[in-house]
Amino acid sequence: MRTAFACMSCDGDIAPEEIDLIKQMATEKHLFGDIDIDKELDKLVDEINLKGKGFLKQYLISLAEQTLTEEEELKVADVAVQTIRADNVVQYSEIKFFKVLRSNLKVVSDETLLEKIDDIDENYLAQDIRADYLQMYDDYFNTIELPKFENLDSVAKEVK
Repeated sequence: MRTAFACMSCDGDIAPEEIDLIKQMATEKHLFGDIDIDKELDKLVDEINLKGKGFLKQYLISLAEQTLTEEEELKVADVAVQTIRADNVVQYSEIKFFKVLRSNLKVVSDETLLEKIDDIDENYLAQDIRADYLQMYDDYFNTIELPKFENLDSVAKEVK
């Protein structure tokens, strides 16, 4: 759930299509367990509004501390890519965030990601930035500005 939310908010914009995708992942695919998705999303909006970039940094640190299987890492990467692509607008800040996220996945190979994740392209995995985690991390957090996000109910209603 945090992966999807982090990727949804990492560009400083929460699009209705991203919210719809996360809700679909929760209800149809049961990816996030037995949670009240609306309450969880509201809690995450409150948390990111309180912590700003610190929320995303905390997410990345917690991901780095996890010991995940290849299948779990693949699922994290897949959820991330799907969420980033949900609004049909992929900004470079989102690709940079994915590269930082990707550098914390230690088991799954780039080849497996390219083979198993629909719609991922080599830009997500390019070695130009990914080679230096600290540079990539600093670059992402020095260039992104996060606004105070609206309640997600009002964002979702914009689509209807």
